[in-house]
Formats: sequence, structure tokens, C-alpha cells
Amino acid sequence: MAELGAVIAEYVRDVEAGARTRDDVRELRRDLTHVASELGTLEVDQVRARHVEALVDELRAAGLPPDRVRSVIEALRSLYAYAIGRGLVKASPLVGLAVGGTEARTPTAAMLDLGEQVVAWTVRVIVIAFVLIALGLVVVLA
Repeated sequence: MAELGAVIAEYVRDVEAGARTRDDVRELRRDLTHVASELGTLEVDQVRARHVEALVDELRAAGLPPDRVRSVIEALRSLYAYAIGRGLVKASPLVGLAVGGTEARTPTAAMLDLGEQVVAWTVRVIVIAFVLIALGLVVVLA
């Protein structure tokens, strides 16, 4: 089996050859550098959730911002999707792994969530109004 570091290098090369932008590749490489430095010597199929949790704890302890920690985890998720597709592993060590953290949400994220809720409820109210109007017409015409 291959070491995780070698799989990371192969994955980044394949992504570079694909349709992603330079910024995407740079960000992916930056995020996976953290993974390679901590877990790169492990066999790709030997990485477990506890290894990833320890990596997350180390990144947080080093002062990495929560958004960057999430970015590292997402890069690792995409790497394992790639490894599964290549038949290198049968499952990802990130399945079921909750890496939320207790950090406060940004005002922007809170406003986006609120906006999504407002849109969802507005659509519900409009649908209910149309149903009531349709029922009213049926009763009036009957």
C-alpha cells in the first residue's frame, strides 16, 4: 500500500492537470501540506479517525483559524474520495467525524443562515396562500 504523503502528491498532480484554477490548486496544496507533515508517513489505509482528530487538535493548538482547519478537513475529505475512487482504500477515516468546534460564527455566516431561513419560510407561506386561494375558489364555484 502507498504512504499517505505519496497519495497526496499524486492527488495534487492530478488536480493540477484538471480544470481547477491556480488558486484552487494552491489552496489544496497548502491545506494538504498540514496533513502530509503530520500523517504523511502512515499508509493511506491505516489512517484512522483518531489520527485526524489529533491533527485537528494540533492545528487548533497552533492557532490556525477555524476556517482554515475546516479547509484542511475538506481537502482531506476530497483526498480520500480520490483514494476510494482509485481503489486505494475502501472507506474514509473522516466518515462520521464531526469537526465543528465551539468557535463563534461570523456575522456574515449568521446573516446568510438567517437569509436562507427567511427564503424557506417565505416560500412556505406563498404555497399555503395558493392552496387556500385554490380551496376558496373550489368552494365558491361548487
